[in-house]
Amino acid sequence: MNFLERLEYHSSRLTNTERKISEYVLTHQSETVRVNIAELAQLCEASRSAVLRFTQKLGYSGFTEFRYDFSLFVHAGLVTHSESPNRVQLVASYYETTIRKISECINDSQLGEITEQIIRARRVKIFGMNRNGYSAQQLRHHFHTLNFDAEAVTEDVLVRDLSAAGRKGDVHIYFSVSGETPVIREAIQSSFQQGVTTVLITMHRDSQMAPYATYQVVLPSTRTVTTEYFLDQQAINFVFIEILIVFLGNSLALAEEKARSGQKSET
Repeated sequence: MNFLERLEYHSSRLTNTERKISEYVLTHQSETVRVNIAELAQLCEASRSAVLRFTQKLGYSGFTEFRYDFSLFVHAGLVTHSESPNRVQLVASYYETTIRKISECINDSQLGEITEQIIRARRVKIFGMNRNGYSAQQLRHHFHTLNFDAEAVTEDVLVRDLSAAGRKGDVHIYFSVSGETPVIREAIQSSFQQGVTTVLITMHRDSQMAPYATYQVVLPSTRTVTTEYFLDQQAINFVFIEILIVFLGNSLALAEEKARSGQKSET
């Protein structure tokens, strides 16, 4: 796991001070690799102990290991801001690299299980708020193209009400990149308490929503590749949706074929 991957993985656990330290080291890379812990603390306007806690929270044994790893990462050109004039190619490459990481995060077996749960479900509802609402609507649209019924829930009042109305046999799919939105976090907990099968699609493995997920899909974030631009994470969700739809479409086709074979044998 490289430095950016560590930072993204543990970002939800960082305090405000630790977030300030992370922002400093990303924007002042050359300074970070040549100063000691006391000097970095002074530059970040934080305490020495805060810097040490920051490095340890990222999984390093201490500041020395952190600085060594960060130095390798910077000198490899993986964090530094590019001066390339071809920004189209640059941004496309960031998304391409992130998309390639999807296969490292999910597998056929996991998607097969999720697909079977969706097909057998009494009702399927897809929850997402703010920008995650676009992903919920996109998945609902694709479900409908397969003549599969599902509802996208994107308004806070309906998120609360419909999650609480779930029952055993239902499947509730939650999109939450950060896994920290209070309304969504409370909703998945409510679904879980009602005995609903829950699917969490996120980019934070250790989010507070994770304990209430029957199935958790942790997708890669563009922030593990670059912090140079603000790249919308919904693009990664959309690619995952396309993968899920392939699995769902194949399963539905197989089920339909079996049903037709059964009808022929009866006649």
